[in-house]
Amino acid sequence: MRVSWLLIAAMVFSIPSFAAENDLRVLFLSKSAGFEHSAIKTQDDGSNHVARTLQKIAGDKGFALVATKDASMINAATLKDFDVVIFYTTGVLTEPGTDKHPPMGANGVADLQAWIDAGGGFIGYHSATDTFHMPDGSASPYVKMIGGEFLTHGKQFPGTVKVVDKKHPAMKGFTHNWVIRDEWYLFKNMNKDTMHVLAVLDPGRQRERQPDRYNLPDYPIVWCSASGEGRIYYNGMGHREDVWDHPDFQTTVWSAIQWASGQGKTKADPNYKSKVKD
Repeated sequence: MRVSWLLIAAMVFSIPSFAAENDLRVLFLSKSAGFEHSAIKTQDDGSNHVARTLQKIAGDKGFALVATKDASMINAATLKDFDVVIFYTTGVLTEPGTDKHPPMGANGVADLQAWIDAGGGFIGYHSATDTFHMPDGSASPYVKMIGGEFLTHGKQFPGTVKVVDKKHPAMKGFTHNWVIRDEWYLFKNMNKDTMHVLAVLDPGRQRERQPDRYNLPDYPIVWCSASGEGRIYYNGMGHREDVWDHPDFQTTVWSAIQWASGQGKTKADPNYKSKVKD
């Protein structure tokens, strides 16, 4: 039985309603059990910058969006009501943490993985990789699923995003050498055996200016993978509000949602070893 959307409405931000033009339904989770980014911090209207941006895209493209900080919604019963789930999260989501919003249940990650394997589409932005760290530094089941884990970052700078797979359905909106200022994560526990690299970051002059962070070859910043019948997409961008305001970035968000929902070819064959120089 599908979850009542009237019930869901009582659990989420106050966002404008609209008539969806298709059956595509997207859940956006922005719980911060760890550091809370300004882009997802609750504002006076009860929403946040990323949620409002996604709502704008939803209104333009005609899909239904539910935005929440209630991580308890990540469960088998509720997930059945959605085609795509988007995370902009931090920390151990099974704990109330920084923002004190309801945590994920003990089976949340397992339920999420099973939902993906059955055909669900998962999208993670920026700090979605700063989520579910293990005390011993190993990759948690969630990290293995998303494909990598936040390690550190340096000072913000205009980075060059180089597209690796120009023809991938999820890459509409990306220009080849897209220079944009953001906070650029560095990663560990990369799942090289499953990752299909879509774009890499060229740190450019930051190799000399921030050698303790960025003195390394171009490295993956956007990637995807397949799991069972489902699809997984991660984009390391989006720390800054003005990145979300960029029309081209909003185009990439819609392309990612379409691909994650099952539209277009999967094109997720692992390519890390042929596209990235360690």
